[in-house]
Amino acid sequence: MGYKYKLKEFEIGDTKVDNGTKSTVTDINPTTGAISWSISQVPNIDRLLDESDDLVVTAKGVYQKVKDDKVFLDIYKQARSLRNAIRTHTRNNYPEEYKKSRGVNEADVDEMSTSGGAGSYLTPYAFRKKGTKANDKAYTELGYKPVKTEGIGATLGPGPKATEDGIKDNAYVKQFKYKLVPKDKNGNYVQKGSGLEVKNLF
Repeated sequence: MGYKYKLKEFEIGDTKVDNGTKSTVTDINPTTGAISWSISQVPNIDRLLDESDDLVVTAKGVYQKVKDDKVFLDIYKQARSLRNAIRTHTRNNYPEEYKKSRGVNEADVDEMSTSGGAGSYLTPYAFRKKGTKANDKAYTELGYKPVKTEGIGATLGPGPKATEDGIKDNAYVKQFKYKLVPKDKNGNYVQKGSGLEVKNLF
């Protein structure tokens, strides 16, 4: 069975940069369809950024294995400093190349999760510019409600609320058959038969 593939048609001026090589379509023969390219070497900033990251990871791994060797600690610190200098220079002087290489402008993102199961990270509190406060209005618009997190009546979300003796109606008690430590006559939580003397500091 034969298959037909539709190839992307090239146009004069189409450019591709890959691994430090820039290819530009300069001519297309209308009769034969032959394509002429201009090939030139360009600074491979993407590779420089990746390999500086790799250097830091490798230097850290070596230092962690031989912690007594202060020379490897110094090499690790120099590698971090070099990587940061490369990032800063690239970000400031070649911002487009930096964004392409990193996929996101890390200077603008405070925290990022790529996990679909992250749950709490997928809220307005997870992504915001450094130094800015969370947008409580956006949080409540998504259906999140403010919760009391301390004292009697405290809740950490769905489920039973706290009482004077803590949360009694929970999975630990119901499913796993945990028993709450009983109080003594002074109102202190003391395990029966423990023999420990309880001294209230306050």
